[in-house]
Amino acid sequence: MPSYPRHLATGEALPPLESGKLRIYSMQFCPFAQRARLVAEAKGLDYEVINCNLKNKPEWLLEKNPNGQVPALEHDGKVLYESLIVSDYLNDAYPGRKLKSSDPYKRARDDLIVNQFGSKIIPAYYKAIRATAEDKDAAVQELIEKLSKLEKIITNRATPFFGGQKPTMVDFMIWPWLERLRVSPMYDLLAVALPKLYKYEQDMHKIPAVKATVESPAMHRFFLYNLLRRKPIYDYTEEDASKLQLPSKL
Repeated sequence: MPSYPRHLATGEALPPLESGKLRIYSMQFCPFAQRARLVAEAKGLDYEVINCNLKNKPEWLLEKNPNGQVPALEHDGKVLYESLIVSDYLNDAYPGRKLKSSDPYKRARDDLIVNQFGSKIIPAYYKAIRATAEDKDAAVQELIEKLSKLEKIITNRATPFFGGQKPTMVDFMIWPWLERLRVSPMYDLLAVALPKLYKYEQDMHKIPAVKATVESPAMHRFFLYNLLRRKPIYDYTEEDASKLQLPSKL
């Protein structure tokens, strides 16, 4: 059995939600949903996860998010969706360490990083993953070029994390895609081309919130391999993933 909650699909009933319980609708391998779980973990929140099969979606998912996507959040009759909005709500509405700076300018600069990451780096990442053998090298170089902007920022900030001495919201909002670099064709180049970002990636793996949500390269590789063939498999174990003889980089 997988180590995470099974993904519910079309025709399956929505489990009842206990009064007062915080629920996150997720998909185990979705980087956008991982954002919300990272924030919940970083703040030490008590929450439950309902995983959703996004190919054969349960009908009730559309009631939580009309776009049929994850993450969505539900608590005491309140429902929100979109990863950045859900993450900000968790940070603002619940006790625990605040993950955004109280300084308006610092907060805005961090938001700019997240905005640029979403508009520039995420598309470049998927382009590199999906590129044909003929186009792979060019796509990888494009991704390195986009990531070099992050290398410059963390170098100028001279701190272990983008948020400072500890990871903050900016770190958790960009982390899911950096975690997945280990199965991208550029990871072997990271230490040489972007040494500060490579060190950052190593340090983030030591953070408790990351440890609580991380998946191994084998698990990510198995999911992406099947997703790229439009045959996503959502529920499997580390043993299942290791049995398939897949290339180390996709």
